[in-house]
Amino acid sequence: MRARIESALAFIGSDDRETWLMCAMGVKSELGEDGFDLWDDWSQSAKSYNASAARAVWKSCRGAGVSVGSVFHEAKANGWRDDSQYERPTRAQIDAREAAQALRNTDAAKALAVSHQNAAKKAAWILHQAKNEKHAYYHSKGWIDAIGPVWRPDELNNLLCVPMRVGSNLVGVQLIDREGSKKFLTGQRTSGAEYVISNDGPGAVDWFVEGYASGLSLRECLKALRLRYRIRVCFSAHNLMTMAKTAGRGFVVADHDASGAGEKAAVGAGLPYFMPPEVGQDINDLHKLLGTFKTSQILRKWLTGVTKQV
Repeated sequence: MRARIESALAFIGSDDRETWLMCAMGVKSELGEDGFDLWDDWSQSAKSYNASAARAVWKSCRGAGVSVGSVFHEAKANGWRDDSQYERPTRAQIDAREAAQALRNTDAAKALAVSHQNAAKKAAWILHQAKNEKHAYYHSKGWIDAIGPVWRPDELNNLLCVPMRVGSNLVGVQLIDREGSKKFLTGQRTSGAEYVISNDGPGAVDWFVEGYASGLSLRECLKALRLRYRIRVCFSAHNLMTMAKTAGRGFVVADHDASGAGEKAAVGAGLPYFMPPEVGQDINDLHKLLGTFKTSQILRKWLTGVTKQV
């Protein structure tokens, strides 16, 4: 079976991330940990290959209904013949495979650009329709008198709107209903998107958080400490990790998820991070529980310790 999988992988390009992940899951489902070297050797043909990233992805594979059959199916689509003998693809087959993949990538990129543009236009339209008013989500998070842009798509629904930008460009909006459920616009860009809360000025520091409510609570604490801040709401743990790592400066305020996702993202960002003490808490939960003064003092104590270490 190992030789059969090696034969199939030789007909599959490793540059496309989705295909790369699928092959990791498929190989691991069949060979277990013994399949890593085989998959990793194949992965190294990708221009973007990173050894540590490959190990991390392999470790994270837990199985998601993907079997080695998916690998064989992809290989057959690229000209592989399913027989017992290992046969490397010819140069012509490799060139044809790469040309086909490049065409698929180009078409996909064009379609993605169009969906991003359409979503950005819809976000602008929604925000234009929205009116500043109170919302149940604010109330549930501890701000009874707060107001923000609320869009009413029909008579029964009112959605709190959080604009999402990349730089100065509006790319989408997070929509939050009365129960706190959140969604993005179909086709919008989320990677690199953020909502910034700041009192920007000399000495302002970047703070990265996942959620909008966390950003609001962090603002109250930093205001109480009389600090200059630029709070960057990133909307997901993965996006937080990417943006904080790219910035290379500032602090992360992580969610204390039972899954460990928040802390994993904070560690991956490589910046000093604060995390509430109890599992299941984010800084908004801590803020609601203890109030601004006590939460800000906990944050101050942590910040003092981190600054001394630096």
